[in-house]
Amino acid sequence: MSSELMPSASSDDLMARPHARPILIVDDEPVILEMLRDMLVEEGFSVVTANDGQAALALLQQTDVALVLMDFMMPRLNGLQLADQLRRDQRTADLPLLLMSAVPPPDADGHFLAVILKPFGLDLIVRLVRQFYPA
Repeated sequence: MSSELMPSASSDDLMARPHARPILIVDDEPVILEMLRDMLVEEGFSVVTANDGQAALALLQQTDVALVLMDFMMPRLNGLQLADQLRRDQRTADLPLLLMSAVPPPDADGHFLAVILKPFGLDLIVRLVRQFYPA
């Protein structure tokens, strides 16, 4: 699997909302990544994506995001490992984190504002993103 970063917000989109920090979606399943990205862009959010935890960390070195929506089971760096690293970094320690998983880890408490069980409805994702997106 490639760790290629896949930005999905166009420069015109970001210029239209200069104060809107993007949401980072991290998932190794391209279909899920694309579906979530398209849905959140349609809802008016700027979105950037990464296909695993390592790619997410690299993207976060360059991009100030408002919220991270991440899968748990990913190669190289899973969602819990990614959350641990984000919590230890002063720049990302308070970043709202939402976890998606069919089988969430038992020790997810304390790292995530919400754990979303797969399969999930898109309306649930929109509701949680709106709830936890910083004002």
